[in-house]
Amino acid sequence: MTYDNKVKAYKKLVADVKNCTKLNDCNSSKSSKSVKLEKCNFCNEVNLWSYWQGGINNLDADILLVGQDWGNFRDSKCEELVRSIKSINEYSNNNFKYPFKENPTDRNLCKLFAELGDTYIISESNNPKVFFTNLVLCYRHDSGISGGFRQRWARNCSEYFLRLVSIIQPKVIICLGRSVFDAVVRSFGEKPPKCDYNSTVSNGARNLSLNGTSYTVFPMAHCGVFGTNNRKDTKTDLTGMDQIGSNWQIIKEYL
Repeated sequence: MTYDNKVKAYKKLVADVKNCTKLNDCNSSKSSKSVKLEKCNFCNEVNLWSYWQGGINNLDADILLVGQDWGNFRDSKCEELVRSIKSINEYSNNNFKYPFKENPTDRNLCKLFAELGDTYIISESNNPKVFFTNLVLCYRHDSGISGGFRQRWARNCSEYFLRLVSIIQPKVIICLGRSVFDAVVRSFGEKPPKCDYNSTVSNGARNLSLNGTSYTVFPMAHCGVFGTNNRKDTKTDLTGMDQIGSNWQIIKEYL
């Protein structure tokens, strides 16, 4: 696919995400306590996370990083970011700096991408070798940033995720956390492993095929607070980030 065709396909994907009719199904539940999703009417990328690392300048990226969902963009902690994104949309502001230091997951991602070499270093600015998206492309309505995840959300967004993969055709896909890895494997029409996730991470990459193209998909621990705590080795002095960093070192062989 030529780059011009990639840009056209990406813009069509963004438009289709905006016009998606599956939100009611995502929010269907007999439980009054279930987390509800909403669309983000000011997001002009496939995902709000893609404003940091993504967009039309990153459609030849080597790495596609996949998170679970972005959370609640109405949260007070997101006010600065939301203002910046709206400014970009209105004025085509190319000086946008993503406030990654506000989020522990994003700070840790900067450390982990540095493990892959200078080519893949990320900071406030956009690195064209990297593309970030969440698997779930809607946002939590008046709720927190985690908990209550439903595989129904992932199933409904899987067609958009696969279209993004086909556009970018990355060398590697990195999945943050078990729910993401399992959902990505299912989106490719395969069955996820049944072993515990630490073993899944230790077993390394899985090759998954889409339209005749094979993709190298890495299961990785989430690098937020819970993920790093779960990876901490109580038998040694290694921190959770030490363990996750050693897992990321393997990715370099595929880039």
